[in-house]
Amino acid sequence: MRVLVVNPVGHSKWDEQDKRIYQSFASQDTIVDVVSLPQGPPSVETPEAHAEVIPLVVKRVLEFKDKYDGFIVNCFLDPGVNLLKGLIEKPVVGPCEASTALASMVSSKIGIVTVGNEALWMIEEHVRELGFGDKLIALEGIDLGVLDIDKDIELTVKKLVEASRRALEKGAEIIVLGCTGLAGLAEKVEREISVPVVDPSGAAIKVLEALVKLRIRNPKATARRK
Repeated sequence: MRVLVVNPVGHSKWDEQDKRIYQSFASQDTIVDVVSLPQGPPSVETPEAHAEVIPLVVKRVLEFKDKYDGFIVNCFLDPGVNLLKGLIEKPVVGPCEASTALASMVSSKIGIVTVGNEALWMIEEHVRELGFGDKLIALEGIDLGVLDIDKDIELTVKKLVEASRRALEKGAEIIVLGCTGLAGLAEKVEREISVPVVDPSGAAIKVLEALVKLRIRNPKATARRK
């Protein structure tokens, strides 16, 4: 199985790191490649950036649609994912939809912990659009932007733990890391709070692998060619 992960940003700074993270979650027979956009914002944390990258993500995936078995858009806002499901039959997965779907299978009380503050309302709206709004008990942000996550990993983890505890105090039973820049940190946070923590990248790759192996395709795209 060959999987393409698209980073919806205009630089390749995170490509190799993301490839290692995704490959660590993937099955042995899954090959993961990661590409970024030829142009675009440095991160997707504002409504403007989100709107900008949607057509760019769609174009990028369509460039590779015949070369891979499935695709992941590597942003928790899942930019362009729904549009792509209407354009290609092969599975296209977003980290938010995968994470919340898996979390909802074990609890009806989900807490999402993410970076910054401006994207919080967009994440909340997206979760509601996905049909999991009634299970979203808490949505907590930490005072770091995406570009600051890896400057001091221990500080980032400390802030994630504090935010996760706030979510647990509000009644959450499971925590979802609401930014793919936080991929790889779920285990460290989970050790501190002793409740399940869902890694968005891990969730995305495992859901995509299941869709590919079960030959579950996008029905809207299938209907277009009939």
